[in-house]
Amino acid sequence: MQILNLSLKNIGTFIEGNIDFTSDGENYAPVTIITGENGTGKTLILDAIRGMFYGGGQSIERNIVRDEIEFDIIMTIKTNSEKINAICKQTDNKQFQVNSTNDLFHKINIALSPYNGTIQKSNNHYVLSYWTSKLSSDSFEITSPKPYNPEKYLVNALSGVHSNQDLTNTICFFDNLRKSEEPNEKQLGEVIFEILKRIVKACLLNGEFKYVKQKTYTPIISQNGLEVSLDKLSSGNLYLIQRLVSLLGQMYAVHELNKTPLSDICKTEGILLIDEAENHLHPKWQKTFLNTILDIFPNLQIIATTHSPFIVGSVANARVYVCQAQTDHSIIVDKTAEYSNSPIDEILISEVFDTQPFNTEITNLMKQRKEAITTHNKANRTEIEQKLQALNPQYFSYFDIDELLEKITKS
Repeated sequence: MQILNLSLKNIGTFIEGNIDFTSDGENYAPVTIITGENGTGKTLILDAIRGMFYGGGQSIERNIVRDEIEFDIIMTIKTNSEKINAICKQTDNKQFQVNSTNDLFHKINIALSPYNGTIQKSNNHYVLSYWTSKLSSDSFEITSPKPYNPEKYLVNALSGVHSNQDLTNTICFFDNLRKSEEPNEKQLGEVIFEILKRIVKACLLNGEFKYVKQKTYTPIISQNGLEVSLDKLSSGNLYLIQRLVSLLGQMYAVHELNKTPLSDICKTEGILLIDEAENHLHPKWQKTFLNTILDIFPNLQIIATTHSPFIVGSVANARVYVCQAQTDHSIIVDKTAEYSNSPIDEILISEVFDTQPFNTEITNLMKQRKEAITTHNKANRTEIEQKLQALNPQYFSYFDIDELLEKITKS
């Protein structure tokens, strides 16, 4: 299941807006990145998607309708080679309602609800997840691992809530599976545990999963040769491990419900929404973050919001949209051609980020130099270039080369 298109009318800061999530008009792009300044509506787009799956937005944490006037959200998804259209409008009794050409949205709504949490097995070949930057504050300690209920694997999947106890429980449950005396359980547990080890290795610098202390049900990680429990990990490391293990749990559930081949557990399709993707992550990790997810779970569609040029430039052939503020609303602009596959330094100094890689003094001098060149003020340009060379002679040594080339050209 993938999202092909999203159209908004009078949602939040948007009077209207449209996002094409496809790479060729027909097939989805694995990654779509949405950026823009604070307050321009990036997270609203994710909320609109969640609202559609929730059946009209009743489970979204805020009212996303623009001034409570007439609105609609239209979304097209593709599943089992079938395109499904759905539209969300406000009913006469002020309730939100999603109408679709297929009952899949209704079934997803039921599956997401904590009051039901079941879904017909013929339609559960996908995963859904929503990641916020918020870290859990609950304890990692559990008294004993609880069985993982596959039929409830989508409950609260789009709430953005990730529990530390759930992380511990999932790891311990998989650890118990591989120690089972029943051959099929043992084989399943061994396969999943290898994926778990791969996740931990990908999320840590010089780290690996070691074992679970059975007396206390405490997962132990080795990092730089030191054995530590989950609560001792940095926020960035824990963020990555917790979210990816949660996805692995969902994919295990899909396997159990549909008896798919063990080799296909990580190949489950699905939609992953990530808000503020750069939070908790060093720029080095920001550059590899999305690719790490796709390396482990290659059939996910990722839709991520970010303020980071490292995220924007991290994935080849990503779709890139920018939310831009107007006088009293925002617009969504397709910047794929401009930003996709561009180097970080070009993205950083682009109109959207407008950030020079220098301190304020050098940045101001660079702007003055540009103006001097535009106005053909050679004396002012020379004076500015001399100041810049005094501040950073190595970087601005190319000014001498430019001057030499000008002399050669004139001669």
